[in-house]
Amino acid sequence: MLDVNNRYRKLMFLLFWLFSFIPISGYLFGNGYLNYYNPEFPFFSGYEVKYLYPLFTYSPETGVSPNVQSVLYSFMYLIPSDNVIVLAKIYLILMFSIIYVILWKLTDLILSVLKIYNFSIKILLILFFYLFPLYIQFIASDWFNVILGVLALTFVLINLTNVQLNNVNLSKEALILSGIALGFSAMMDPRFYIWFIYILIILVSFSVFEFRRSFLKIIKNLAGIFLTSLPFLLYTYYIFIYPSLITKSLAKAASFSALRPDSLSYIAGFSQNAGFPNLFAFISSWWPFVIPSSPSILFYPRDEWFYLPAYGFNDQMLFPNDFVSYLWVSSLFIFIFIAVISLFDKSRKLISAELLLILLFMIGIESGTNFPFKEFTYIFDVLPSKLPIVGGIMSTTFAIPFYAEWTNVSISLILGAIGLNYILNKFKQIKIKYIIGIVLILIMSFASWQYFDGTLYPSQHDGAFPGNGVSLEGYYYPLNPPSQWVHVMNLLSTSTAGVAYVGEGGFSEKWTNYQFISLSPPLMPGYETISSPQTTYVNQTPLAYDIAGIKYLFIDNTSYIPISNSFIYSYLNSSGLKLIYAKGNVYLLEQPNASVFREAKMGIYVNSSNETILFNAECLLYPLLDYTPAIISPLKTNDTVNMLLNPCIDNGNYISLFNESANLTVLHGSYIIDQKGNISNIDILNKEKLNVRPWTIIIPENLNLANLVSKPINFSFNQLTAQFSIKSSPDYLVETSLPLPYGGVQVSNGKTLGTNVFGQHVLISKGKSTVSLKLGFITNLLIITVDIFFYALFIYLIIYRNLFNGSIERIINNVIIRLGRLKSN
Repeated sequence: MLDVNNRYRKLMFLLFWLFSFIPISGYLFGNGYLNYYNPEFPFFSGYEVKYLYPLFTYSPETGVSPNVQSVLYSFMYLIPSDNVIVLAKIYLILMFSIIYVILWKLTDLILSVLKIYNFSIKILLILFFYLFPLYIQFIASDWFNVILGVLALTFVLINLTNVQLNNVNLSKEALILSGIALGFSAMMDPRFYIWFIYILIILVSFSVFEFRRSFLKIIKNLAGIFLTSLPFLLYTYYIFIYPSLITKSLAKAASFSALRPDSLSYIAGFSQNAGFPNLFAFISSWWPFVIPSSPSILFYPRDEWFYLPAYGFNDQMLFPNDFVSYLWVSSLFIFIFIAVISLFDKSRKLISAELLLILLFMIGIESGTNFPFKEFTYIFDVLPSKLPIVGGIMSTTFAIPFYAEWTNVSISLILGAIGLNYILNKFKQIKIKYIIGIVLILIMSFASWQYFDGTLYPSQHDGAFPGNGVSLEGYYYPLNPPSQWVHVMNLLSTSTAGVAYVGEGGFSEKWTNYQFISLSPPLMPGYETISSPQTTYVNQTPLAYDIAGIKYLFIDNTSYIPISNSFIYSYLNSSGLKLIYAKGNVYLLEQPNASVFREAKMGIYVNSSNETILFNAECLLYPLLDYTPAIISPLKTNDTVNMLLNPCIDNGNYISLFNESANLTVLHGSYIIDQKGNISNIDILNKEKLNVRPWTIIIPENLNLANLVSKPINFSFNQLTAQFSIKSSPDYLVETSLPLPYGGVQVSNGKTLGTNVFGQHVLISKGKSTVSLKLGFITNLLIITVDIFFYALFIYLIIYRNLFNGSIERIINNVIIRLGRLKSN
């Protein structure tokens, strides 16, 4: 009988493992690219081609930064493939499998702590998790870190439940693993840690009144959990403050403020979908990546979906006003019903009441400014960002309260086990139990019918579409872009130079039916305000790209809102860029001089911190320097030429720049004058009075302009040591457009001068130089150590000890028994 049960359990394990892949089956069995909601992998060059965000990530578009979540990606180094489609599928299979195996073991623990010995409840609980509306949102957002953080937090909560319910002390192993799980959840997102503190407010308060006999044990175990989690919290904190730490004192780096606005008015903007019906239906996301929809949309032709009623901000719900829609909305409340009905389980009533109170508390935080008392919102949504030291890291996006809904999954999973068990135990006959179980599955499946499509459609709101703006295709719908589009991406995948779309922010390709949020160009700090280039600025825009190291401009005119032909014509004919590829409304243009690193024999020093002034100076110099930007040095050196702003006298020893009208005395000499692109030469025999208009630049002819011409230089990036190797000319000025922390870089065989007003690092090279980040190698070693630790822990606890150890023990026992028989014979 035991063998039959084991075989049944293994069969169900395999069946539900396959069940977990249903939402992505459209992509796994399709032939095409993965439909990312941003123009990321597999469409951009660099290490992203393998989902690699390990250690220090280098991307020309964003710079160099360490990644605390590298544990989710670095194992892809072991996959011997460069095919982006194959790699994406392998990654998804591995991530979904890891999540499933953890969930399988976690549900065992939950049922064991609650003393529920019914395998049917385990099956229902796994389905409860997968069909939970928030889980669907997580996988449609690539938030695998959130899913793992939710599971880690659930592990901690169920162990604390064990202390309260069964009045036991956690074993050393359970205590240590709970601390590690709490630390891991903070690695997945630091807010998990502060949300856990919120949860403890209710848990500890409840223990004072209802679990007095286990109160001291709760305090003791909590202390052990927090102490164990501390190293991982400090690790997470270190990675977050690293960019500041290498440029500031420890005191200043450790106390940086919240990275987003944290006002009630800002929170109000993200509370528009947090009405209490949506909160209790677990569909309150501000910007869902799969739109919760009534299955009645399936009865409408796809091209009519654009005109179906959509409700909520950024289209929270697609809802035709028909009978099926109302049935579907009602079915969404099955999950909160199962959680609430757990209150009727008398033997577990106190735990259910406590967890429900915690759930309501977190839903209150999630409601944002919809909560009746604004002070409540302030205390839990705003105030944490004001806390010294922890405020900055823990409130990176605290002003978006709906992220508190993540904890709903953890709490509801434990409540779901109690509720499902209570419902089935209300009926004595086995047949009725089966019928009730099937009914529950059907209602949950009806509520989350999008889980079974294989692509999670319809996808998010996109303003580029007509009507309700909802995408027709699901998130995991395999893309099949035009062959010329793929060809361009293949060309770019071999380049380390930056790439930019020239197009609208948020446009949709007809072949994807999906939104790409792409701002052109994604430039370095100080240039975030440059929007999509307009035709009127077509002569200036290539310079902006050039300064930012954006070498290739990618024009995709296959969108629902196509770029105007006049815009494209201007770019192809007026920008001075080199046309590399043009076919089928797909264009690739090259800025030949753009590079992440460039060098020049001489640079320009100007005593101004006004970025606009400097950019206009570059524009005036641009045609004179063979359409390359001059290197603007932050320091005056022997290798720089002075540029004076609005001088009264021009004596030929410096460059003069004017941003306003002026009467100027020009001394003897020959000069080049550029007035808004009108270039002329003048010879002054003695001295003359000149009236100059705004944006005029005067350059002495004896200045060798060729020395100011900058040239791109080759470089390579070492992932392990977090350093760049550049081969430049000796005693040349070198600048990089790569966003790097000010004061946080070291140069060997050269000297750094600091950053100019554009945020570019400038250095003097002695030949072949290396540019490395301070503490980069040490930080990499730390990240590698932490990643290996969690891989080893997962392999030991989940794979070796649970999946294989039982078989090994049986083999050893059989050998001992047989040896014993031989001895007796």
